[in-house]
Amino acid sequence: MQRWYAITFSIAILLGNSVKLRATSTESDPAGGEGPSSQVCPICCQGPAGTPGIQGLPGNQGQLGPAGSKGDVGVKGQKGDIGPTGAVGIVGPKGGDGIGLPGKVGPRGPPGLVGAQGEAGVKGQKGEPWETPGNSAQTVAFTVTRRTDSEMSGSYDSRLSFERFETLLPGTSFDLATGTFTCNVAGTYVFTFSVGKYGSSSLTVSLRKNEDWVVSGNSYDSDQFEQVSSSAVLVLQQGDLVYLTMNGKAWSSSPRHYTSFSGFLLYVE
Repeated sequence: MQRWYAITFSIAILLGNSVKLRATSTESDPAGGEGPSSQVCPICCQGPAGTPGIQGLPGNQGQLGPAGSKGDVGVKGQKGDIGPTGAVGIVGPKGGDGIGLPGKVGPRGPPGLVGAQGEAGVKGQKGEPWETPGNSAQTVAFTVTRRTDSEMSGSYDSRLSFERFETLLPGTSFDLATGTFTCNVAGTYVFTFSVGKYGSSSLTVSLRKNEDWVVSGNSYDSDQFEQVSSSAVLVLQQGDLVYLTMNGKAWSSSPRHYTSFSGFLLYVE
């Protein structure tokens, strides 16, 4: 906006100078005659030069010209000639075989003396059969069952008793009244149990070694008859006790025996 004011002001000055110059020319010849005063001197009678005008605003940038056409692809140079193969060197002469005289055949030696035949050795006695720990002659195994339901128990230390031996190998010590297995042969044993839960109660059953809990199983669904089971591998020493404790009521019947306890010797130490 300031530029337009400056341009307008410059134009006004130029117009004012022009009017002033015209007025001066008119005053010099009021009568309009053709005397010397009516002629305007083209050189000496010119007024002073006006103030240069302010440079105008630059014009808008012109549009870009169209893109030039793509130049031609240069010509690919020709492949150079393959240089000549070098000459093969001359094979040297084969060396002669070394000349060596064969040695003389030595005289045949005399035959050796035949030794006397020795006496036959005494046949040894047959050894005792080797017994590995995994094939020990000592075997221990049991399976015991209940035929009736157990009494309701509210303590986790109540032992689950049993009523019948299904399997009891010689050398196996098991007390049905307390449901306790006593280890007489030190070794590694496998134990499993499966106890039926009476439908209207919850049941927790634990496998115990001496006073320690080993594994446990439980069921808290009071509307269903279910099985509570688990298993373990134990390393026992002579005199160790293994038994089951329960909290709840175990269920069983004959002849299906829903409550059972089993164990066997895997191998001796």
